[in-house]
Amino acid sequence: MTKKWPYYHVDCGHFPVQIKLCFSDQDFQMILRDHGIQVKATALDEGIAETHYLTDGKQGIIVLVFDLEECDEGAILAGTVAHEATHCVCRVFEHIGEEPENIGEESRAYLTEHIVKQITQAIIQQKEKDVREANRKLSKQEGKGTKRKKLQVDIDSDGSTGSDNTDE
Repeated sequence: MTKKWPYYHVDCGHFPVQIKLCFSDQDFQMILRDHGIQVKATALDEGIAETHYLTDGKQGIIVLVFDLEECDEGAILAGTVAHEATHCVCRVFEHIGEEPENIGEESRAYLTEHIVKQITQAIIQQKEKDVREANRKLSKQEGKGTKRKKLQVDIDSDGSTGSDNTDE
């Protein structure tokens, strides 16, 4: 059975750390529960995006959280994605025991690019999902107050529903 999660998995290649991406504190809390992380933490208390790194010294998880309503504009969103992806890359290298400043510029750039692409794709998917849900709610609200109209059938002059043509 496949379960659909309200959050996303971000691939970080061969690095031994999990990266998750979500868009609300509620989904952040679900990630913590799903991974057995028992720490009191909340997301998006003060900012429009955050990068959380949680580890026990062996296992680690990086959680990126974005408030899409607050960083919805193109340039703001692009800058925020780049900013959080940079933090994420630093946490990946920190997890494997490397100082981020000791990693080669090209290696860091490729991993950052890889993560930015995935975050961007997830944001596109999330926005499409949000629009579908909003449209569903709107159509349900519109349908509640109206009764369906009865289908009207065009009745011909002879009382039948057939053709009006008398040239037969």
